[in-house]
Amino acid sequence: MEYLTAILLGSIAIIGVFIAPPAMVILILWLIFSRKNKRNKLRAEVLTKAIEHGQTLPENFFDEPKKQRNPLNIGIILMATGVGISLFLQLLVNSIPGVTPQVWTVGILPFLVGAAFLIIHFIEKKKPTDENAK
Repeated sequence: MEYLTAILLGSIAIIGVFIAPPAMVILILWLIFSRKNKRNKLRAEVLTKAIEHGQTLPENFFDEPKKQRNPLNIGIILMATGVGISLFLQLLVNSIPGVTPQVWTVGILPFLVGAAFLIIHFIEKKKPTDENAK
């Protein structure tokens, strides 16, 4: 019975390793394309109704606004990620013998990139805008 369970679990693990990644890619692509398809259908409905009512739409009516990325948010997230990676690796080093103790320093890179984003945020915040200069 134990032999059969081991074979079954091994088979499931092997199948999962080879099936799960392509399945995830297919799922993500399906979600992306279904969202785009839904958005295009809604745009076509709006355009059809505007034509039916004799209205014209501006050229940039369907243009989506560009998302402004806030360097403060990005910086905080990257710094927290760096600290989390460092803590995780430090706990890993303490629990596994033979691992070099300096492996926790891998988390310094995202932490410093996050600090750079924070610096960018505060520098841009102090810059006068064109409206303030007038």
